[in-house]
Amino acid sequence: MSAGGARRASPARAVRAACVALAALAAPPAHAAGAPRPPRETEIAYFWDVFDHSVVRPATRALDPALGVRKLLRRPREAANVDSADQVRLPSTWWQPRLGFRPVPVAQMLRGPGPGTGPAPGAWTVTRAKTQGVTPGFFIRDAAGDRFILKFDPPDHPEMATGAEAVATCLFWAAGYNVPDNAVVFFRPESLVIAGDAVFVDPFGAKRPMTRDFLERMLGRLPRRPDGTVRAVASRLLAGLPLGPFEYRGRRRDDPEDLIPHQHRRELRGLWTIAAWTNHADVRGPNSLDVWVTEGGRSFVRHHLIDFGSCLGSGALAARAYPTGGEYFVDWGVAARSALTLGLAPFAWEKVVDPGLPALGFIEADAFDPEGWRPDYPNPAFDERTARDVRWGARIVAGFSDAHIRAAVERGRYSDPRVAEHLARVLIARRDKLVRRWLPEIAAAAADSAAATSAGAAP
Repeated sequence: MSAGGARRASPARAVRAACVALAALAAPPAHAAGAPRPPRETEIAYFWDVFDHSVVRPATRALDPALGVRKLLRRPREAANVDSADQVRLPSTWWQPRLGFRPVPVAQMLRGPGPGTGPAPGAWTVTRAKTQGVTPGFFIRDAAGDRFILKFDPPDHPEMATGAEAVATCLFWAAGYNVPDNAVVFFRPESLVIAGDAVFVDPFGAKRPMTRDFLERMLGRLPRRPDGTVRAVASRLLAGLPLGPFEYRGRRRDDPEDLIPHQHRRELRGLWTIAAWTNHADVRGPNSLDVWVTEGGRSFVRHHLIDFGSCLGSGALAARAYPTGGEYFVDWGVAARSALTLGLAPFAWEKVVDPGLPALGFIEADAFDPEGWRPDYPNPAFDERTARDVRWGARIVAGFSDAHIRAAVERGRYSDPRVAEHLARVLIARRDKLVRRWLPEIAAAAADSAAATSAGAAP
């Protein structure tokens, strides 16, 4: 794969690809004469992405003499887009300073990138079905004319993926990243209206008119609540012209403003800390979206993180496995360790306790490694991170108070209060571990403050 852009061909178009296609319906008209042309649309092949970053790129890194010398001399290449204060040089189309850099009231965090209320009351018109994957999805237009994609939970884990998406969206927006406006919603299937030109794609790739019978069959696979409603997460389609995902390395060669290789951007390297905190092991190129927008008379590319259904304890279709965060899908180091010890050396995750909450999936704090956490497979920007990058991200994580965390968890609208309580406690504990490891001065000050408060309250 070229470092300058994403692959064009993809044999497996998933939710993100469908979202890109339908978002184009909400895009502004084509550029006028004399206006700057948007960069070309790109796409990343899912299976190639896994193979490339799990096998090809690790091999090339191992054989890179320059990288070997830097490691030997302990002189890593630092981020290229920082100012004299070692902070992200602004303006940035990737990230904006929020928690950790300026006050963000809880109410503002909850509003996030939009109203956070989902589709407007009234009729929801289904405009297209998303038939890829185990669980279905629908694109709808609400009574106000706004467009959304509805995504659902797997049958065995009601509330898990939708809750993770809503909570993580809130947290990542407060951390400064560009994200969609997502909200948990409930609706009655019989209230949906099918648009006259609504279609679905059959297993052979042909477009077919959507019928009420087809819609009811798809809805019949979804878990129902006791009152007969269906739970979903409604993701408002981003305004602008979708350009496809960005890579965590290289640049968009046809974007004149994309001048710094992505693996050397502080916002993407430091994203490791926020991903580790939230157990966002699925942070990769296919779960991103570049959009061509026009604001203030200027057109440019804005970079978004999307699809948080595999965050926190959720693996989208199943609960996260116990080793998540401790090893890659294809982990050569773990394989070598197991071979040398004949598989007898225990792993930290073997002692974790599963709370047994299907709506949460699996996320814990006891075995969480605040220094060596890993996503599902290597991320180019994370591989280049330095202590300065991680400390930058830790400053953001430290900016989340207990109140921020508990308020964000409430966005998951979990029916079992034990789920919200457990998730909040785990996120607070993981935050504290990260801060103690990377910002010990802040952790010490917080401990002294807590001790002084406790002493003052004592009789």
